[in-house]
Amino acid sequence: MSYDALTVSAIVIATALIVVIILIGRSNANYDRKMRILARHLMMMQDNEEAKKLCKEIREKHPDLCVGLDFTFRENGEHIEIDEWNSSKPRPRG
Repeated sequence: MSYDALTVSAIVIATALIVVIILIGRSNANYDRKMRILARHLMMMQDNEEAKKLCKEIREKHPDLCVGLDFTFRENGEHIEIDEWNSSKPRPRG
């Protein structure tokens, strides 16, 4: 079975559009996830003095890092600790 040039080009274009749509969907999902993480950390920072203090200490050492993106916090009972460290800079204790 042979296909003419128009059919082949239509298949290639349709495949490319599907790939682009999938990539855009993944990008939006990743963006939404990051926004939820940022919102959760901002709410934590409003209510928790220990989180504010820890964030301030990190920002003094690394002013270009952003809570929720470069590092995340986790509530461990009554204490706050660093959950993830997504930066190449040295991770502080705490």
